Amino acid sequence: MPVAVSVELLTGCYDAADVLDRERAEWPPHPARLFCALVAAARTERERSALRWLEDQPAPVVYAAQRSVEHCRAGYVVTNEVTTKPGSQTYPARTNGLRVRVGSAPAVPTARMVWDGLAGPGVVDALDAAARRVPYLGRSTGIALLAAAADDGDLTAPSVGVGEGWSVFEPCDMLQAQTSLRVPYPGYLDQLDAQFEADRPAWEVSRSRGYRLRDDRPADAAPAAPAPSVYPDVVVFRFAGLRPQGRLMVRFTEALRSRVLAAVGADAPAALHGHGADGRPHVGFLALPDVGGEYADGHLLGLAVAVPDLPADQRRRILGAVLGLRAPDAPGVVQLRVPDLGDVELAYQPGLVRPWGASPQRWRRGSRRWVTATPVVLDRYPKKPELLAAEVLRSVRMLGLPDPVDVRVSTEPLLPGAVRLRPNDLPRQVRGRPFRHVALDFDRTVAGPLLLGAGRYLGVGLLAPVTEPSDA
Repeated sequence: MPVAVSVELLTGCYDAADVLDRERAEWPPHPARLFCALVAAARTERERSALRWLEDQPAPVVYAAQRSVEHCRAGYVVTNEVTTKPGSQTYPARTNGLRVRVGSAPAVPTARMVWDGLAGPGVVDALDAAARRVPYLGRSTGIALLAAAADDGDLTAPSVGVGEGWSVFEPCDMLQAQTSLRVPYPGYLDQLDAQFEADRPAWEVSRSRGYRLRDDRPADAAPAAPAPSVYPDVVVFRFAGLRPQGRLMVRFTEALRSRVLAAVGADAPAALHGHGADGRPHVGFLALPDVGGEYADGHLLGLAVAVPDLPADQRRRILGAVLGLRAPDAPGVVQLRVPDLGDVELAYQPGLVRPWGASPQRWRRGSRRWVTATPVVLDRYPKKPELLAAEVLRSVRMLGLPDPVDVRVSTEPLLPGAVRLRPNDLPRQVRGRPFRHVALDFDRTVAGPLLLGAGRYLGVGLLAPVTEPSDA
């Protein structure tokens, strides 16, 4: 009968990094990692014999939540390196090193791996004995409860955890794979023993297998409908002869907002000034950085005004005021006075497609993956670092967008050229709040522009669409 090993994450989090990219979290749990945990917990030759049976079986099917929110924490810790230079103030002759810890919070904090082999009762009992000694999976902070049982196909059996919300990751040919997982293989136990004797890490002898998500939809099921943009109108002004640093963005967006408000007049629509428009999208004033390219450096290419879906009269007034900023004696030119920076010249050239980052299409095109060009300011400060992604998810839901299937939160930029901001670079009304760079993956195409967080109407929290190789 097939053997199932269940994993219950008692903290709700899985603290393990991808062995090939330490800045990305591993999810779902790799069968090889679980096998290594069983090896460490095995005490008798009977249990090791059961592990030899397990490694001889084909790669298992993995049941786990498809959606997992990724979190990232960075800090300096004392290392084992000895130095004569100044280092740690607490431990003389020791140094401090930056350590980045990533993990994930799956939508369902359980998983299950099923090996489709004919195991005798003694094998199952031995694997279960070793599994129940495993204290954690991944890092020691990922406390877990493991158990092994004969698989009868019942996903809701108490011995294997609750299966509601699971997706099925099944082995496949690498040409059809959506991801790859490290798996046990014949002779893996001996390889791990040799690595242990040589004081070498286990991942050096790992092997990967292609996996894909099993599609249980009916053949005639239609794909999810694309999510429309909140902002159907985008007007872009290019910088003329100027390359401002990205961290100055708020100075420019505040100046542009003040200029447009003055042009509309005292009875400006609530969507423009924001007062009395709670719960509805406001007009966004954006600074467009140079991001995404191989040589992107984050300097500002232009400014933009993003107008949400409004009644026809309000839309005409706002767009009329924005386009009315052009000088009457120099069509296409806008003079913008920016405090502490002086007069800045902007150009309105709607037919221009270069630079691409100053084109409305750059920010309006649809994509399943969106990554911050400017960091997102969170509406609230979570009590625990692992809840940062939940705050980002809350901001996504406020826009009426579908839940992303994956959320990654980082203190460092996740896109070439993405703007690094300091606390004093934020809009005054949101200073003191946490801000992070974010990557979102959706199960459908989402149209832009996409703005998130408390500073989004002044350009902080602007996301850029990213085309995955498989989408090209």
